Amino acid sequence: MVTAPAAQQDQRLIWSFWLAAAVTLVGGLLPIVFGGTSSRVSAVILPFGVAAAAFAACALIHNQSRMVVSIVYFLAGLAIVYGLMSMFSLPVRLAALGSCPVAPNPCTTGLPRALSDGENTGIGSAAAFGIAALFVGFFGLVTLYRRTALPTFAPPVRTIPPMSPAASTSDRPDELVSVEAKSADRPDDPAQEELELPAPEELPELPAHESTTSTT
Repeated sequence: MVTAPAAQQDQRLIWSFWLAAAVTLVGGLLPIVFGGTSSRVSAVILPFGVAAAAFAACALIHNQSRMVVSIVYFLAGLAIVYGLMSMFSLPVRLAALGSCPVAPNPCTTGLPRALSDGENTGIGSAAAFGIAALFVGFFGLVTLYRRTALPTFAPPVRTIPPMSPAASTSDRPDELVSVEAKSADRPDDPAQEELELPAPEELPELPAHESTTSTT
């Protein structure tokens, strides 16, 4: 039976992972919302989508072992970090190579365009949502490790003490003792009972015949 504190911990755990999945998905969509589909950071929706799916998987398999949930959370964190690095690589590349003026100004050097306001806002908002999703998911992971273990099923324990094999007959009723005594004297199988025949009587010895002599 699940206690009330354990049920509350399970609810916080599940909602933490689902909230992390929602925050990650929104963070992946923000660069498209602010910069449009032509934004150079719109591809961040792919790693952020993978991270959102991983957080949702953590919410679904929270009853599995802690190691499995930790591995899935680690994969979600890797996907978010990859998305952040792919976004921040664009301003670093522009700062190292140089850039053209923002459109509609003409670009005569052939270098990539500078960051637009939409791309700038999309990078910042996506980074903020991705980091927030990591912290929310980490809260769920901590709740998982602090969750009270459910009580295991214990087999019923015998409460009546076993009877001693060497119990004396004085502790038992007289009727039971008399019945056992009769059953011990009487053989189990009447067919196997051997009938005792009386001993044969010895015949008396006959006296020896005396030889008589005829007298003439």
